[in-house]
Amino acid sequence: MTADQHADKYNDPRVKITRRGVLIAVAIGIFGVAGSAMSIIGRRTQKQKTTDFWGEKTILALQLGERMELCPRGNEIFEPVDLSGTPGLGHLRRLLLDERNYDWSTVSQSKAINDCGDPVPRKPRCIQLRLTDPTANRFDSVQIDLDLETGWVGPSDGSSRVRVLDRTKPKLAKYFETTITVEQLRSDFRKD
Repeated sequence: MTADQHADKYNDPRVKITRRGVLIAVAIGIFGVAGSAMSIIGRRTQKQKTTDFWGEKTILALQLGERMELCPRGNEIFEPVDLSGTPGLGHLRRLLLDERNYDWSTVSQSKAINDCGDPVPRKPRCIQLRLTDPTANRFDSVQIDLDLETGWVGPSDGSSRVRVLDRTKPKLAKYFETTITVEQLRSDFRKD
């Protein structure tokens, strides 16, 4: 058996463990744990106001809905698109669930979609999201109307609406523009 050639590295006489050093290490650990906890709490989806507005059924559908379909509303002309499994769907769900994405001072008892204007190819304005759960049947079908130009969203039955924040509106529009464009290009490619 040979002696460890690096024993001096494990027991260096120059290293002194002092009370001050231990307190600094403990303080760093406490700040790290507190910072992590604050980060987790700050990033949690806040949905008390959205639950009050949408209702439990729609919140459940947005969280667990197996199938989400994008459909045209008003004068829009595009084939319905199955959004299930598309990139960014989780971000869309979170955007619609988090109360920090809405201007709650705009809630009114009116339809989300009024005049959609003339359709522009690959730039949807009035759309509907249909959420279903065909396998587990945890809820009935849920429909949400969105006017991407004005930022109004609400249930398709026209009972109420709320406007998304100005910082949220372009995110929604870009997501749906991209999705419709990709789907139409895929469809054109299949035809050729």
